[in-house]
Amino acid sequence: MAHFCIISLSVLLFTFVTVNGIFLSNLNATCFRCICEASTGCSTLTTCRQSYCGPFSISRAYWMDAGRTVLPNDEPTRWGAFEDCANDYGCATGIVTQYMEKYGTDCNGDGLVDCVDYTMLHVNGGPRCHGALGGTFATRFYQCMRQRKLRS
Repeated sequence: MAHFCIISLSVLLFTFVTVNGIFLSNLNATCFRCICEASTGCSTLTTCRQSYCGPFSISRAYWMDAGRTVLPNDEPTRWGAFEDCANDYGCATGIVTQYMEKYGTDCNGDGLVDCVDYTMLHVNGGPRCHGALGGTFATRFYQCMRQRKLRS
């Protein structure tokens, strides 16, 4: 068990995303990919369904709360800017990153802010992130994390 904690700490120290000078540990390509896989199967064909858009299944309210990230040379006030960004994997990761910067916290109370916490934030929302992951989403997410961990 102690060996696992040492590995987790080294990942925590060296894997991060920088947003406006803030370091978001463990929000990395694997984490994004597993949130995406659990959300929609990470399909590039996924567009908007019942007001949720793109491979991360982002709502307009989530996008607004995250700061209205848009594609380069676009304007957040343009009709369709939200949909265009949320449907683009790269832009959508920007939305998720901004949301995590705003609400990043230890949702599961294990003393670390890691991909599980970011996923809980993504699914449950910042103010209610403490709710456990469940159902098909949780199954897909944890399966993805196990598979990616085995490959590294």
